[in-house]
Amino acid sequence: MLLTTACGTGGSDGADARSDPPARYTPIEVGVPDPVLAPPVPAPPCDPSRSLTPTTPARAGAMPGGSTMRAIQDRGRLLVGVDQNTRMFAARNSSTGALEGFDIDLAREVAKAIFGDADRIQFKTIPPGRRIDVLVNGEVDMVVDAMTITCERRQQVEFSGVYLDDALRFLVPKGTKVASLADLAGQYVCVSSNTTPERRVAESKARVYAVADRTDCLVALQEGRVAAAYTNASLLESLREQDPWLEVVGPTAVEEVKGIAIPKGQTDFVRFLNGVLEQLKSNDRWQALYDKWLRAALGPAKPPTTTYGG
Repeated sequence: MLLTTACGTGGSDGADARSDPPARYTPIEVGVPDPVLAPPVPAPPCDPSRSLTPTTPARAGAMPGGSTMRAIQDRGRLLVGVDQNTRMFAARNSSTGALEGFDIDLAREVAKAIFGDADRIQFKTIPPGRRIDVLVNGEVDMVVDAMTITCERRQQVEFSGVYLDDALRFLVPKGTKVASLADLAGQYVCVSSNTTPERRVAESKARVYAVADRTDCLVALQEGRVAAAYTNASLLESLREQDPWLEVVGPTAVEEVKGIAIPKGQTDFVRFLNGVLEQLKSNDRWQALYDKWLRAALGPAKPPTTTYGG
């Protein structure tokens, strides 16, 4: 996917030499109707960072009979729902066309744990709004897409333990002062449809500009259709690095935790995934993947902590 960028003939040096972004970044009124959101799925309070006690993964290629993992092994490949346009997490290499990034490598580690071969994997690219649908419909075995664990989503799908901590922030033209959604009252804010940020904007005094693909928020900002994009800081950084006129602002406290989503009821797979994640954290493989894909944009980080029980 080719994105409209705001780089002029001067490149990044030219951006640093000027204090104000071009006029094209000034938000304009657009006729986008406010979405009618379905009520959230009723859910009792929960601790998103808590998950089922891990099991020690069986030897690769020898998954227990009757288990979810054995069914995947017998099929011969792991089916994974991912994004394809979020740099650092899951995007196509412009030279090879192959998907690469933190989420992609994490999914490959799961395939390696099941088969002993990280290449026994098939990716299905999906927009954020379909992540739950493809699990409910049995189209994939799991979704790895920087997906926030929420109590409402847990009514529809299962989640692994936490593999990444994150904050909710704003992507805005440089120099824009935004500390919260209250600062954007009456203005359009770009979000991916069917996501936690969309509901938060809808419940605020800001106006929702929903898109199917999160990268469309970059273009919406550049065309002046929105005043800000709102989502996880890690995802915003993947957009920011494509445009020198933009910056990520707002709260930095951890508000959300990310997990691997799988179909409801597959608790054996949850325990298996938690065992794989704990191994990756303890043998420094998680750290190596983070440092390779995310450290430059997000800064140093240590493996997140999951509370286990049950």
